[in-house]
Amino acid sequence: MNHFFKSFMVFSLIALSLTITTPPSNASEKVYKWRLVTHSMVGTERYQTVVDFCDTVKKASCGRLIIEPFGAVVLFPVYESFDAVKNGIVQAGFVWSGYWSSKDPTFAVLGNRPGCPITDFSNEMYLEEQLMPIKQKLYQKYGVTYLGTLDFMPPEILCSVTPINKLSDFKGKNIRAGGIGALFYKALGANAVSLAAPEIYTALQMKTIDAAEFSDWKENKDMGLHEVTEYVIEPCLHLGSNEDKGFIVNTRAWNELPQDVKDIVLAVRDHSRYRSAITNPPQSIIAKQDWIDKKVKIIVLPEEDVNEARQIGARVIIEQAGKTEEGKEFIKIYSKVLNELGYKEQAEALGHK
Repeated sequence: MNHFFKSFMVFSLIALSLTITTPPSNASEKVYKWRLVTHSMVGTERYQTVVDFCDTVKKASCGRLIIEPFGAVVLFPVYESFDAVKNGIVQAGFVWSGYWSSKDPTFAVLGNRPGCPITDFSNEMYLEEQLMPIKQKLYQKYGVTYLGTLDFMPPEILCSVTPINKLSDFKGKNIRAGGIGALFYKALGANAVSLAAPEIYTALQMKTIDAAEFSDWKENKDMGLHEVTEYVIEPCLHLGSNEDKGFIVNTRAWNELPQDVKDIVLAVRDHSRYRSAITNPPQSIIAKQDWIDKKVKIIVLPEEDVNEARQIGARVIIEQAGKTEEGKEFIKIYSKVLNELGYKEQAEALGHK
């Protein structure tokens, strides 16, 4: 029985217990207090997932574990989250793995897969389960404990203030991108620009960038990007569905928790996945209509350009991931899963035989 199903069984028992009035915590039981950071901005639906996670852990543990959440850049820049968790400045984080590519190139491919054709929850979580051992091993190598992905992210959109009608139109464009997505856009001839989430709105408004990727229709709408976007380019080829929030914790803080509290944390993690599966995709579809109502024009790239871009994405992945043993193992597993799911051409581009 894998860890997902074990956690699901624990969560089922927790959910049942929560239908009854929660008894007060025994005064003799130790109360653990954590701080948790995320790259999601306060006020967005994705941030609410974090708040719900923290509230549910508190209830399910009868107040034995209290986690205080902090949104993007509230405590410090997002890029400092890894070291903050490692050093115990905060005890946990829900942060996208691609931000840590400067520490190890393998993090880039664990957080982002240029040209990925996977767009749905079940296949994405299946892939995440297969990649779990690699992610745990890599994070442990750098002194942090990895507990899986918290959230499901529908395919992102590319917001633009200028029309991009074909692949060649990417040349010379200034595009906000993160992680390996930046390398992908460079391979398309664009200039990659690094910007934190709160800076994207102004950059599009002032047209200091031509386009920006960050999240899906709903999240980007919550950030107001539909107000400063003239075009949305589909599909957003720098990644498909992906890990939105890698769950990282301070190793010492995690080891200090009693086993039953650890089980509660993992079970609530799986509940958050369920919440994201039934919330994020439909809300993204609904939000898309709001973009259309704002007169934002949707440009669909030609199929032949999409296929070419996916091939380019595969080459970027191979070049980046091939630098480490963990990265090579990632390619092996990723291409195998793509082949299993019927994406034969993409699997072959990654070397699957």
